[in-house]
Amino acid sequence: MKRQTLQMLLALILISAGAALPARAHADDEGVYGPAAPPGSAFIRVFNDSAAPDFEAKIADKVLNEIPAYGASDFVFLPPGKYTLNAGRVSQSVTLKPARFYTAVVDDHSLRLLDNDKYANHLKAQLIVYNMIEGTTMSLKMPDGRPVIENVAANAFGVREVNAVKVNFALYNGPTKVADVRPESLERGHVFSLFVTGNKDQPVTSWVMN
Repeated sequence: MKRQTLQMLLALILISAGAALPARAHADDEGVYGPAAPPGSAFIRVFNDSAAPDFEAKIADKVLNEIPAYGASDFVFLPPGKYTLNAGRVSQSVTLKPARFYTAVVDDHSLRLLDNDKYANHLKAQLIVYNMIEGTTMSLKMPDGRPVIENVAANAFGVREVNAVKVNFALYNGPTKVADVRPESLERGHVFSLFVTGNKDQPVTSWVMN
């Protein structure tokens, strides 16, 4: 009788341990990868449009810190709705819609919110050019002058799907070449953002991959 009772106790312990494994595995996954975004979440990142290092921003309970000069934070997700985004010296109300990807471009005195679609094509890379220079119309071209993304107005962006390749680019303001762009290895299924900042005489270009 005692032997049967011991066997039953051991069986119950094993069942309990097995039931706990999926929950433990889920917790371990969240520790490694972070929590998954609920369906319909809004996503936002902050681009530091200044030479100041270690830029910091906050929205709701999300803190985006150590954003480098002319660099971007990772995307964070939030329920859709209205929020106050505090970034550097700027504080501004923003409205985030479901399943949208926002880039807040922030300098010392202003915040510009740009809205992108989700990208889900695993066969190509997506290339986005963000033009943050007033009074310009920027185009990204191949070294031989062939256009890639054309006529991006100030405070706007242009988008194109491209093949996975490492290539040099050149930046044009209207018909005039204004800069060579550092080559970037474009990978399938990823989004590559080229931010164009500074001024029309000395544009600053920086790549961000997501």
